[in-house]
Amino acid sequence: MADERRAMNKKNYAGKIIMNHPITQSPITQSPISNLHSLLILLALLLLTACGEATEAAPVATPTAGAAIETSAPLAVADAQPPVRLQIPALALDVAVVPMAWQVTEFEGKRRAVWQVPMEEAGWHINSAPAGAVGNTVLSGHHQQGAAVFAALARGEVTVGQTIQVTDTQGRIFAYTVTEVSAPIPALAATAQDAAQAAAYLAQPAAPSPGTAQLTLATGWPEFSDTHYIFVVATWVGELGN
Repeated sequence: MADERRAMNKKNYAGKIIMNHPITQSPITQSPISNLHSLLILLALLLLTACGEATEAAPVATPTAGAAIETSAPLAVADAQPPVRLQIPALALDVAVVPMAWQVTEFEGKRRAVWQVPMEEAGWHINSAPAGAVGNTVLSGHHQQGAAVFAALARGEVTVGQTIQVTDTQGRIFAYTVTEVSAPIPALAATAQDAAQAAAYLAQPAAPSPGTAQLTLATGWPEFSDTHYIFVVATWVGELGN
């Protein structure tokens, strides 16, 4: 019966957007998850529930050949803007990014917050750090559905040492270097330990250092299924100069 209800919830809510107004919570300190059990449900549905529409990304600058990376410190959150573009030059990957909110829905008789992952773009977790800012900037994307913008992650093509570029709404381009590709973490029949491990990748640091910024990419795994999650962690390098 539980499996039937999960399938019905997925059918009923896929493609719907009920959050048509801005979230008033702080983008860094607030979270829609109140306890570990809620988090387990969130992670089980995170990449299976899609958003039918997405905010159109603003025009952004294209990096010029030979552009140097400046050794600048990450921005303060107050000075940063949302991401609108993600690039991995080594893979010729170029993906639009849109803000991604959560939808409050009912699951097994309880109200849960479920992220609405876009079908054609990567989704920026609106309670994570903006582009180039101190903290953890979190982006999620499908690896099978829609444009499958994060399929390369599920195929194992993103590796340690690669550069990831993130562009914000003002056209500023920030560079990060991949430092970790997680082992697959179970999504189906996940234990509390599995959920806590996945949650750690999505979390914001309790007291982020002014000079520390991180980018985290999240998607499903393997490339032909949705039984696990995989996370790519990249650390701050600097802002891309002209």
